Amino acid sequence: MKKHSSLYKVYIILFLAAVFLGLTAANLYITFSYPIKYKNIVQRYADEYGVEKALVFSIIRAESSFDPQVVSPSGAIGLMQLMPATALMLASDLNMRGFTTDMLSQPETNIRLGICYLSRMLNKFPNPETALAAYNAGEGNVSSWLKKPQYSKDGKTL
Repeated sequence: MKKHSSLYKVYIILFLAAVFLGLTAANLYITFSYPIKYKNIVQRYADEYGVEKALVFSIIRAESSFDPQVVSPSGAIGLMQLMPATALMLASDLNMRGFTTDMLSQPETNIRLGICYLSRMLNKFPNPETALAAYNAGEGNVSSWLKKPQYSKDGKTL
């Protein structure tokens, strides 16, 4: 009987070790596959503008894969892929003296303006999916789509 008890303990230890190794491997995979960079900058501006950090990180991941130098074919620049005209308007609203669109490749500037813009879209379009569509496709496009019954049944969501 004692032999079975010892064998049972060995199986439990092996099982727990396998679970631990599996969780560690999964955590390492997620960490390396989906890095979270610029954590302090995102934290500061997400708190300032009342935007969820996870949403900001997901936008950065989807829009630029955390590459601050990326420029899209349509001309969107940086981590949060801001259009120069939108960035100029935001910088003016925030009284950012000396702002140039070259500064959109700087993580701090891009994230600050991107989160500010995202906050505005979330305030204008209370449905998060609609706000994200506006962030990506432009506020004007989404506003016009909301007026069309083929895109929106209630005028509030796409």
